[in-house]
Amino acid sequence: MDEELDIVSSGPRWGHGARWPGPGRSGWIAILLLGGVLACLGLTISLALQVAHQNDTINKLHAAVRNAPQSAPAAAVLPAIEASVAYTLPDTADGSYSVVAVGIRPKPGSAVLTWLFVYARHASPGERYSLLLATCRGQHVTTSDLADGIADQDGNLTIVAPNFAISPHAGAWVEVYRWADGTALGGIQGPPMGRGATTFRSAPTC
Repeated sequence: MDEELDIVSSGPRWGHGARWPGPGRSGWIAILLLGGVLACLGLTISLALQVAHQNDTINKLHAAVRNAPQSAPAAAVLPAIEASVAYTLPDTADGSYSVVAVGIRPKPGSAVLTWLFVYARHASPGERYSLLLATCRGQHVTTSDLADGIADQDGNLTIVAPNFAISPHAGAWVEVYRWADGTALGGIQGPPMGRGATTFRSAPTC
């Protein structure tokens, strides 16, 4: 009987002042590995959403081009999609934003025009957001609103800015901002279809 009592009483006791010894070395390794897997999964989902937005945008443009009415179908020349690029803007407290830029040549020999598509998740429902074009003119900045949109009840937002020309060498940037108070939500520095364009959180200066 004494032996049984000794065996039973030899287990861990969690009385007053006792501490849980922790998961141990192998447990911490498993936790770290799980954290890495979850982080990679989150990145994969984010990239998949970005690619999905870009592919959806290009597919819709192709469909619009195919379905555009033509007065002389036999001789009509359809616009051509020259290139496309997707940007993920730095996350803010007012949602996650991505921009898809598509270069379209209306007809052979004409200049390429830029279409911009802004997508957002977790924006403020019912809030209006705008896309701004800014260009450096010496020490001054000239600005113009390209398009705007209103976030739906789920915080999803789409802004479409079609057919505008930006010189590949222009000192320009585009910026998403909240219309009510002008709060900047990030943008792209440099022509969106040009090489070397980068994203920013706060608007650059000339």
